Formats: sequence, C-alpha cells, structure tokens
Amino acid sequence: MELMLLSRWLDAVPAFVAERTTGPVHVTFIPNASSVHTDHAWVDLDRRILRGLGYRVTDLDIESSSSGDAARALDRADAVFVSGGNVFHLLQVMRRTEFDRLLTDRVEAGLPYVGASAGACVVGTDIEPLGLLDDPSEAAGLESTTGLGWIDEVIVPHADGIVSGRAVVDDLRARYEERFTLRMLADDQALLVSGDSRSVIPS
Repeated sequence: MELMLLSRWLDAVPAFVAERTTGPVHVTFIPNASSVHTDHAWVDLDRRILRGLGYRVTDLDIESSSSGDAARALDRADAVFVSGGNVFHLLQVMRRTEFDRLLTDRVEAGLPYVGASAGACVVGTDIEPLGLLDDPSEAAGLESTTGLGWIDEVIVPHADGIVSGRAVVDDLRARYEERFTLRMLADDQALLVSGDSRSVIPS
C-alpha cells in the first residue's frame, strides 16, 4: 500500500502524488466524514488546495452513490483523498455501503491513498481512542470501532493540541497507550506508508 496519512496540512501531498503517478492527475475526493457537520470549511479548503496543485478533483459521495458508481470513480482515479470530519461517522458510512471493501481492494492493488484527519484515522486498527476527539454519538448504529486495519496502529491527529487542547491529547494518551499502539501526529506531520516502510515526515 502507498498511504499518506495527514494530521491537517497538505504540504507533503505533491511529492507523494508525483512519485506515484504520471501525467495529469485525477483525484477522487471523498468528503463524507464531514456530512454530519454544518461547517465544511476545512473540507472546502482541502479541495481548493488540491485543485490549486493542478489536479482534476471529482467528489464521490459514498452515501448517495451506488457501489458501481463508486467502483468506477476509483477506477478512474490516479489517487484517492479522504477528508476530515467525524471518524465514527466515516467508518459507519464505509461499513454500511461496503465501500470499505471496495476501497481496500483498490488500495491494495496500488491506488495511492491520502487521508486527512478522520481520513487518516479510519485506516488504523481501531478508532475507540478517538472518542475523545470526535463525538461517537454522531454515528448511531456503528457496531464496532474496529478500523480498516491497513496499519497496526491508531492514528491520533492534532496531537500538538492546537485543535482540541493539550489536556485532551494527554488524557487520550494516558487512557489508551497501554491498550493500543498510538501514532501521535502533530498538525505539521504526516505518516508516509510505502510498502513495509513507515516514516513520519513534515507536512
């Protein structure tokens, strides 16, 4: 798998995409983590940044698209971008629509994946610890907090406390570090996963 897991900023995206694509780049953009919120400013910003990089960006609403349309959107893409929001809602939607399986198949086949905040968190082993950062009640009916399991860690974004506050981050670490392998990412960091290699890089 080729994964770029971002806490907040997208500065590391151009190099990641350029090393894994050729020619014009088409990005399938998945905004569903934010669909439970009225404020989509950060999602709109990410979309504008990607378009400003010269990418052709097409939204894929997995809550309203058929499985066939979703599959075709991924097949046309040079990379997929899953934006931030509520990770519990995102996981619930992925499970309910079976997009989790479709996406896993494509990423395992080599489709580069970029996840920001919730989009980064959902690929780990479990999202339970993130209940201190996101509201699990916004995903009523989610039966399991088990993540997609692409990596054997729990991504904790905004670990510098700028978004949620330092006390919340410290509480999360104290409660969960013995049960889970936590990957704490500050807003200016990203986890790059390339095959068996992992490295934290500036973002």
